[in-house]
Amino acid sequence: MDLEPVPDEPALMADDILVVADLHIGIEEELHEKGIRVPSRAEVMGRKLIDLADRRGASRLVILGDVKHLVPKMASRERRDVYVFFRDLAPTFREMYIAQGNHDGMLKNIVPRTVRFKPAYGFRIGDVGFCHGHAWPYKKVMEGSVLVMGHNHPAAAFRDAMGSRQIVPCWMRVPFLRKHKRYPRLPKEAIVVPSFNELCGGMPVNDVRARFIGPLFDEDLVRVEDASVHLLDGTNLGRLRDIKVDLGFRPEDYRQ
Repeated sequence: MDLEPVPDEPALMADDILVVADLHIGIEEELHEKGIRVPSRAEVMGRKLIDLADRRGASRLVILGDVKHLVPKMASRERRDVYVFFRDLAPTFREMYIAQGNHDGMLKNIVPRTVRFKPAYGFRIGDVGFCHGHAWPYKKVMEGSVLVMGHNHPAAAFRDAMGSRQIVPCWMRVPFLRKHKRYPRLPKEAIVVPSFNELCGGMPVNDVRARFIGPLFDEDLVRVEDASVHLLDGTNLGRLRDIKVDLGFRPEDYRQ
């Protein structure tokens, strides 16, 4: 299976499959509770997916978890937005898959039946494994040539001499070690997909205090410092170990 990032978009093509992660439909409700009023992004994201499918010839869709945002509750607007989102996508994609994320409780009860709901432990299509990233994948998922995952919302941080900071979405390609006690076979690398919802922001992976979440970032499983970091336009920033910056954040600032 050929994997190709869509230029300037937080989306990946895997043959005829469009792959995105971390939609967090309903995040506007949480922002509203904090006094920030923004319109729902669900319709905008739906239109973008349809446009990307038309431009790239995608006939299938994989969402790597966290389709919805609020946990453990679900707001009525969130419930409606999720259902309408998938209903509107149905004419474009002949197959739609969701790898369950840690925010996706009760999601199965509201998505249309045409959507194929996959477990939190991931699934395989051909030689590629897919998962959200908050749980240990099945062994068969880790037997693929590559693992595609979400969950960490990767972003690259820049800081100039005046202290100005800029944080932009990025891709991470994280090499696996050769063996692990849990898995007899491992992929060559994990591709970490940035969040598709721009309201989610991103976790600056090259900050000196960055905290990666999920069991797949076990130091006995991956070589995080050797990960390659790429911007959405394809710019290769190099190895993570070589592009570290101190953003001045506290460790407790990293929460998802």
